[in-house]
Formats: sequence, C-alpha cells, structure tokens
Amino acid sequence: MLSNGFGLNSSNTRNQTSDITSANVADLNVAYTQVAVNAKEKRGAPAVTEQTVYFAEGRDIVAANRITGCEYWRFSGDNRTRLLTGAGNQIRSSIYYLPATPTQPAIVYGGDLFATVYALNAETGKKIWSAFLGTDAAHHGITGSSQVHNGTLFVPISTNEVFTTLLEFWSVCCQSHGLLQAVDAYTGKIKWTYHTAGTAWFNVWTWTMGPSGMSVWGTPMIDPENNAVVIGTGQNLSQPTTNNSDSLISLDLNTGKVKWIFQTTKNDAWNATCGAPKGLDKKCPRPEGGDYDIGAAPILAKLPNGNKAILAGAKNGVIYSVNPANGALNWLRRLGSGGSLGGIHWGMAVDEKRVYASVTDVHVNKLTRIPTSIGGIDEATKDSMAPVENATPGIYALDLISGNLIWEKYIKHRSQGKDYNSLFSASLSVTNDVLLAASLNGVLHAIRTIDGQEIWSFNTAITVRGVNGVAGNGGTIDSVGPIPAGKDVYLNSGYSTFGGANAWPAGTANALFVFRLP
Repeated sequence: MLSNGFGLNSSNTRNQTSDITSANVADLNVAYTQVAVNAKEKRGAPAVTEQTVYFAEGRDIVAANRITGCEYWRFSGDNRTRLLTGAGNQIRSSIYYLPATPTQPAIVYGGDLFATVYALNAETGKKIWSAFLGTDAAHHGITGSSQVHNGTLFVPISTNEVFTTLLEFWSVCCQSHGLLQAVDAYTGKIKWTYHTAGTAWFNVWTWTMGPSGMSVWGTPMIDPENNAVVIGTGQNLSQPTTNNSDSLISLDLNTGKVKWIFQTTKNDAWNATCGAPKGLDKKCPRPEGGDYDIGAAPILAKLPNGNKAILAGAKNGVIYSVNPANGALNWLRRLGSGGSLGGIHWGMAVDEKRVYASVTDVHVNKLTRIPTSIGGIDEATKDSMAPVENATPGIYALDLISGNLIWEKYIKHRSQGKDYNSLFSASLSVTNDVLLAASLNGVLHAIRTIDGQEIWSFNTAITVRGVNGVAGNGGTIDSVGPIPAGKDVYLNSGYSTFGGANAWPAGTANALFVFRLP
C-alpha cells in the first residue's frame, strides 16, 4: 500500500516513506492529470496501491491504473440534491482501502454529502454495502475520511446546518449535531454511536434550539495503546455552549464511552448567519463566537524520548500537545491570530523530531457556501476573503517535545502586479526530508524539513487536458493537500466551497495532478 485515506495511517501523521527526497524532488514532472467533468472542485485524498489509484470525482468513486491513469471501473453514488442549497451529491471523504483477507475481498470506502458510506469491491467496483450513517437526513454529511481498526470502520459525521439555518425560515436555530459512528467494516452494521450532543431543546428566553453543532469534520485517530479513538469537534451553532465543542475527545474503541475531553476554546457559538446583513442575522448566537473548531485531524506522534503525544491544531491559530492517556496539556504554541478558515485549518504533519503546521489567518464570509438570491447576501459576500488583523500566514516547524519554534517560512506570490502573502489552508505532508505544502493560489511547494528552505515549486493554476481527453484546469488548493506515494505526488487542484478567485485563491478547478520522478 503506497497511500491510504486522509491521515495516510491510523495515527494521522501525514508522513509516509516514498522515493522522493530533497535531492530529487526538483525532478518531479506531471505524469498525467485526471479531469473531473463538469466539476468546480476536487475532493478527497486518493488511496494508492502498487497497481491502482482510487479517487473521488463528483459523486463517483473511480479506480484507475496508477501508472497510466487509464480507468478500470467507476461507481456512482446516489443521485440526490439538497432542496434548499441546490447542492448535488458529492463524495467528500478521502478514499480508504481495506486489504483483502482469506474470507473477504479488498474493499474501498467513500462517504458523501448526504452521510452515506459506500463499501465497494476494490477489484470490480461492485457495491458490497452502503448505509446512511447520520440521524438527520436534512443536515448530516461526511467530510472526514474513515479509519478502520480490527474490523471496525469509524466514520465522522458533520452537520451543514451551520450554513443552511439562514434559509430555514420556518425553524429556529439549531437542532443538529455531529456524530462518530463505529460500524462493522464488512456489513455496515452500526456497533455504537457517539453523539456530540443530546437532543436539542427549545429555550423560550432566547428563542433558540440547543445544544447543537460540534461537527466531526476531520478524520478520527486510532490510539491502540489506550484502546481509544480520538476526534476533534467544531463549535456550537447556538446557545447553550457545551464543554465538548472545539475539543479533542477520546472515546473507548469498543463502546464509544468518553475517556477524556480537552477543550481548546470555551463558549464558541457561531453559524453562518453571523455574516448576513442586518435583519437576516437574527439566528447568529450572542455573544458571537470565533468559529474556532478543530477541523484538522488529530495526530498521534511518537516523541524522540519514546513517549507519545496527541497533536491538534485549531482554527484559533494554536497547536496543542496533550497526553494520550488522560488529555492533560503538555504544551501549546500560538502561531496565528485565527480566522474562519484558520488559523490551522485542514491539518498538520509530523516526523521524528518536528510537527509542521500551516497557518491561513484568513476570514471569509461563509454565506458564499450557499447559492442564494436573497437581497443583500451577494453584496455581503462579494470579495469577502481577506487576511485577519495581525495575520501571520505561513509554514512553521516546532519541536515535538517542547513546542519551541525551529523555523518559520513565509512565501509571497504576485497577483495583478502586487505581492501578497500566500495562504496555506490545505493539509501538509512529509516524506523523508521533504515537506509538501500547497497554497490557496494553486502552487505546490517542496520545503526542506531541516531548515525550511524551499527547493521546488509548481503552479497548478493552468489549463490541462486530462488522460481521459477532457479539457480542464487547476486552481485553488485546499483540503487534503499533497499526497506522496512511491515515485508520485497526488494533488487535487480546485476548491470552490468558499468562493472563486481573488488575490489569494486561484479559483474553481477540476484537476487531479499526478507528479512523478523520472
């Protein structure tokens, strides 16, 4: 197996061996591109074996020859649309590959916008099972990748009520919350469910429903030594706030019972109506929180002294190191000012000595997520992305044991004749002595881990023709970021969730780039 899921392993280290080093990374060239037809973005990390690359394309899961890109099979998820937002179905999770056993075939898994997981025969693409794993069909979805441990598939569930509450004029905010589902990997039968909140209740004094929110956006982390699965949660969407929002939560692998909770930001209640014009912002909770969830996948790191620590990055701009056994804080380090897209957004990476984090420090009006013609919304969201005050966007390397800063890297790019700080929202990855980082303006950067020096880059915001003959282009890079595998690097270029092109993001696009060493 060359690469698997979002975290690249059950510890979510985003670190895996490959043939790529600082000595040869500049020899990478584009081997081919896969262009998604009629798409505005590319979602999810691929799973890569010696022969096959499995990737998401719209609502499809595709298997293709790893070397040539020629397609073996294609499976289409449910053809559905959400009434309010007009959003069509999409495989949003990364693809996870479970090897064959003497009695079971190899299986690939993908999760969609409507909280359905598909388990497919990896050789044929035939469906083995599928299941809706949410509890709220109107709001639940899957963004984070699944993990498998001892035959159990752990699936993170989020709620899009953070966006849709603006359009749900008939209801008060908010009723839905996040979940972690533990299911049998071979049958889809639910073993246990962790709810981040109980049933929401109505508060006549504030005219709100709650508690709500606490989405599980990121990929779960497995900690076998402590018999635990660890998740990160999002903010509350309404009052009352809870003690498990913006938190790391350790759950018993077998039962889902809470072992410990480490909260990074208290009293954080926020939803997208907070960005609406006056008169349409009545569902914005007061006091308004900072939207500082933990969207990045938690990492289980082995320290140079032989101990272990869980590393978490939050959108408030802070990295936390905690004890895996009890959730006690080892250290914290503020790197950024924080923002609605980070701070630290999609993820970090570790090696034997360092933890690497990318900081965005950008605000965007998240109503850009909702296509609507409601008066005033278009103006409120126009050109809304911009760095926050005192922003420090860049890439940072910290000592794993102490959290001390080892190096920091700031990169600029040029747009319409002006220089801008490049923003890094996508997750990082490490292979050997190379850190791979991709910026919102569409550039892939290779950085030497020992000193932070950039040694190669490639601008993906270009027109391409896919191996399938379809014309397309690259653009904004966000979400899963670069994936090293063997002699290759896989990179989704194209992300449209929070708007189009401006001085920082490169805009909508639909290409999977495959870079390869000679």
